[in-house]
Amino acid sequence: MPTLALSSPLELLDELKRKVRALQRLQFQVLEIIGSLDQQGAAESLGYKDLVEVFKHTLRWDPKVSRRRIKQAQALCPTVTPTGSAIAPALPGVAAAMAEGELSEDHVEVLAEAMAALPSVAEEHVVEYARQHEPRSAKAFCKELAYRLDQDGQEPKDPAPAPQKNVLRRQWRGGRYLLSADLDAETGAKLDALIDPLAKPEPHDQRCAPEREGDALCEVIDLALRADSSRIHGGERVQLTITVDYDKLRENIGTALLDNGEHLPMAQVRKMACDAGIIPTLLGSRSQIHDVGRKTRTINAGLRRVLVARDKGCAFPGCTRPPKHCEAHHIRFWSEGGKTNADNLVLLCRRHHDLMHHSEWQIQLTEGLPTFRPPAFIDPHRRPRTNPIHAA
Repeated sequence: MPTLALSSPLELLDELKRKVRALQRLQFQVLEIIGSLDQQGAAESLGYKDLVEVFKHTLRWDPKVSRRRIKQAQALCPTVTPTGSAIAPALPGVAAAMAEGELSEDHVEVLAEAMAALPSVAEEHVVEYARQHEPRSAKAFCKELAYRLDQDGQEPKDPAPAPQKNVLRRQWRGGRYLLSADLDAETGAKLDALIDPLAKPEPHDQRCAPEREGDALCEVIDLALRADSSRIHGGERVQLTITVDYDKLRENIGTALLDNGEHLPMAQVRKMACDAGIIPTLLGSRSQIHDVGRKTRTINAGLRRVLVARDKGCAFPGCTRPPKHCEAHHIRFWSEGGKTNADNLVLLCRRHHDLMHHSEWQIQLTEGLPTFRPPAFIDPHRRPRTNPIHAA
């Protein structure tokens, strides 16, 4: 076509439509690749929990974007059974229209949600409508179609009887642990008080509420297990860890750093020190080594304080989890002769601790700070990375 500046509005619109159709065909090809990765169990073979974590490191997608595209791939791509039999996609009509470049990702999201409540014969009609209208209008059409097919709606259910006893059901299924609880109001309120603070979304947190609450429950369990040891935030009484430059404390200038990354004015720190038990931790430019040797892999309270003062939270690049949600990881595994000292330990949250044990990520201390090298499929040069979020 002629230069854009010399093109007429109609010529520009025609070219824009061609580009958009080509882009939507390309988006479908992306979903096909995602579907194949999902089918092959690629995340597990790379040492990752799921594809969301893989895409976070390889494509820099937010978890919300990854989950959306994985869900769309599962609806639009055929699958293969363990015996080798091919199974058609759940939404073949939607898949065909997107492959032609007629539907966008927003269309697919609307139609997939709508078809969950519609009979399969309705797919042809909703796809035909979506080919001619924007996603918002297609959503309204699907809603109206569902209403016309079932104007009476579902019959109201009888109210459930009030629970009389606390009931907990536990079951292992397919490598997962399923929980179902029916608790009294008092116990439920206590559980909410434990989970709610841990389930608050972090900045740029794309997890949905049930996922955040599930992770929070896991953290409550981890905290309960640590309560039987002498670790900080465990067997000892609740403590506040403050990292402060001694000269600034003496001169009452500047600020001190809390273990959650917040800063306190020095005057407030001096006031707190008047009525506090002081446990000094001396840090040089590379941190003093605190060594408990090879006899045990358990991290004592003093050593954990050193790690909290140095790492200030999960040391994995980009992670924002504070120290109380972290575990101490042996850089050289204890089972392979690694020592239990600050030069061989790093704070990691539960998710990244698992990742270090099951993937090709590597850790080393560089000038006293944890440095991470990603797998080659993320960065062929395996350039070192640190976590500047917790930097003092």
